[in-house]
Amino acid sequence: MKQYGLQPSDFKGGSRSAFFYFDKLAAGEMKEPTATFRSLIDNTEGYLAKTATPEQKQAAERIYAGGMNELISSVVSFFGNLTYYHTANEIARNFYALGIFTDLSQHIAAWREDNNKMLIADTTELLHKVIDGSEIPFIYEKTGTHIEHYMIDEFQDTSGMQWSNFRPLLKDSLDNGRSNLIVGDVKQSIYRFRNSDWTLLDRQVKKDFPRQINEKKLDVNWRSCRHIVEFNNMLFSAVPVILQQTYNEETEQSSLPEDEKNKYNTRIVSAYKDALQHVSKPFAGKDGHVHIQFLADTETKKWQESSLEQLPRIVEKLQDNGYELRDIAILTRTGKEGLQAAETLLACKETHPASGYKYDIISEDSLTINASPSVRWLVTMLRYLHQPDIESNYQMALISYTALRKKQALLRKTDTPGNQDLFRPFPAETMSALRKLANRPLYELAEGVFRLFENEIPENEIVFIQAFLDSVAEYTANETADTGQFISWWNETGYKKKIATPDSQNAIRIMTIHKSKGLGFKAVIIPFAEWKTDQKEAIIWCGAGQKPFDKLSLIPVKYGPVLKNTFFASGYFHEKLHAYMDNLNTLYVAFTRAKEELIVMAPRPKNETATISRLLWEGLQTDTNYSPDTESGIYERGTWWRTVTDQTPSRTEELPVKRFRSVLPDKRLQLRLHGKEGLLNDTKRKYGLLMHDLLSRIETYDDIIPAISEKYASGEINREEYNTLEKKLTALTGTDMVKSWFDGSMQVMNEAEILSGKSISQRPDRIMTGKNKQVIVVDYKSGEQKEKRHRRQIEKYTSLIREMGYPDVEGYLWYITLGEIEKCIL
Repeated sequence: MKQYGLQPSDFKGGSRSAFFYFDKLAAGEMKEPTATFRSLIDNTEGYLAKTATPEQKQAAERIYAGGMNELISSVVSFFGNLTYYHTANEIARNFYALGIFTDLSQHIAAWREDNNKMLIADTTELLHKVIDGSEIPFIYEKTGTHIEHYMIDEFQDTSGMQWSNFRPLLKDSLDNGRSNLIVGDVKQSIYRFRNSDWTLLDRQVKKDFPRQINEKKLDVNWRSCRHIVEFNNMLFSAVPVILQQTYNEETEQSSLPEDEKNKYNTRIVSAYKDALQHVSKPFAGKDGHVHIQFLADTETKKWQESSLEQLPRIVEKLQDNGYELRDIAILTRTGKEGLQAAETLLACKETHPASGYKYDIISEDSLTINASPSVRWLVTMLRYLHQPDIESNYQMALISYTALRKKQALLRKTDTPGNQDLFRPFPAETMSALRKLANRPLYELAEGVFRLFENEIPENEIVFIQAFLDSVAEYTANETADTGQFISWWNETGYKKKIATPDSQNAIRIMTIHKSKGLGFKAVIIPFAEWKTDQKEAIIWCGAGQKPFDKLSLIPVKYGPVLKNTFFASGYFHEKLHAYMDNLNTLYVAFTRAKEELIVMAPRPKNETATISRLLWEGLQTDTNYSPDTESGIYERGTWWRTVTDQTPSRTEELPVKRFRSVLPDKRLQLRLHGKEGLLNDTKRKYGLLMHDLLSRIETYDDIIPAISEKYASGEINREEYNTLEKKLTALTGTDMVKSWFDGSMQVMNEAEILSGKSISQRPDRIMTGKNKQVIVVDYKSGEQKEKRHRRQIEKYTSLIREMGYPDVEGYLWYITLGEIEKCIL
């Protein structure tokens, strides 16, 4: 260019001319040439704009003939054959991650072998390996079951490995002349994140049983009104074709072999070839209504804000047309979008209490116990009381408590606590009450904290507190009643627990599209019809299948367009096909949930093409009867439908949840088990037996309270007896003679069995081993008489232990009722 007195900016495009690409190459930036640059080959007209002067045209022809065309061709050719380079580059990006994954896999395998455990996720793979292609695997024969017919429902959600495990069963049944049933719909396969594979129903079953299939298509829609069925017929005849064209354009520009391209170029259209449905007779006279609005961003708000602003008005319009709240569902792609819809309706409920409309909702998040600020505060208090010495636990308890007070003040319309109250200490009397609660059993602790702060908890969150206390009670019944372990369990699993609600509850359902599969609602609102049609950034596992890269059977690579020019192109387009189908199927599931009303809001499509809104917009353009209004962005079939309400009176009566009364444990009804009489009025013998039982459960001082609490929780003792036993045991184990027995310095075995060579077992009450193989044997006696047979018994214990190779053995008789400990000199 310098030779001919030209600059890149002299060519077409000016400061954005494609010839600036040479400057980038000279600077070492090795990016592939753009489509504009590629179009310059053999094309002098692409050098200059139409308004170029004769002098500029002559200069362009000279530089073209002077070698520029050959130079452009060589650059394009160079970048057109970089398959090896791109493949190696993509492997290098995640090569170290492959090493980490391998190391983790080896550690997990070693752990499973050492602990003789198997992960639940491994069971399908194990069965697959056991079957190993056998037609009639022995594992099925060994089950001893005789099943003649099989039915597999929701088959589109089956994984490849599951099918390989099921297939021998079906083959055996078919070979014996039996009939089997597989039910599924490729268009509703939306659980690929759980390894479901829609291609099994689409092709694999026909391939495995080519002559034994009688396919029956259910093409009558028994759910939806006429306009909704016809709308979905129109839309899902058009959009698969549009998406298939987009997919095929990409495969044409890839390094895929022709046979691979042909394998994929009709798959999307083929999956939707049976999408057309007929309106059932009961719905033939019911029109229904479809309303889709495309919203544009403005200078002041995004389209999502506009959609949320319209949401309450749509709910009100539906109520005007006779719909109950239980008839309405709001479907979203993500939980976050559902939360936005829920917050909008709840805010409308608070700001318009006298409007006459209802905005009550049930959402996945709203049903989670942990969604309640009161429950989160209560967990924070339990964490603080479990570890009161950690300053951060105390400060978090204060902050959480202040937030709770603020919410209550807003509900009561009183003055809210200021920021200066965030770290204001609890009052002295509150701290004193908390210290007393800290030593209580877990359930008593949780309910005691609630009782102490009961007035600070909003009325509408009492149901969450009740559900939380139920979770605590359930945990303590099945697990160790340890506060620390409960908090760990809650943080990992317990927080997911939800409040059960009846289907008849009159409230709007807010749920994700995935959760709505299989359900139907009179009115469906989709406020955010926008998501990518392609896969998000992810790691996929592919095999290169080409030397020298084939030494690694599977390699993690980052999903992206660059893979189409690598030896991973087949894996890339396989993933892209499934991503397209996942997102198209999600749209299909969402649009087919509606019975009478389908209301959708989406953004006006921009330049980006790989979005659902663009696909939806282009699909609607094919509707010859109901085309969208380009100015308002509204597409409509029919008019707002007025539903027919069920006149049958409801048998369900809704009652508001009121505050429940928490009663002090000492004032509750106590269960006295049969044969267990009161301690304070009991004989000394029964007192001794009870103490004997408690000591058998205690290894260190820390076990005293849990052991007594277990007796109290089971109803064997009352609160007064609880306090008496606590004092007695603390005194007994605190004497100078036995302190070292309970301070954790020795290994303790309570009621451990000793087997002698004569097939006779002996069971001392307590064996303790210390340093240098020192052993102490203790036998508890609850009677008031000292007898010689007691000494003979302890001598037998010590003698057996010496025979086991422990030379230093001491024996003690502990007379609990008498309060005496006698060392036996042997």
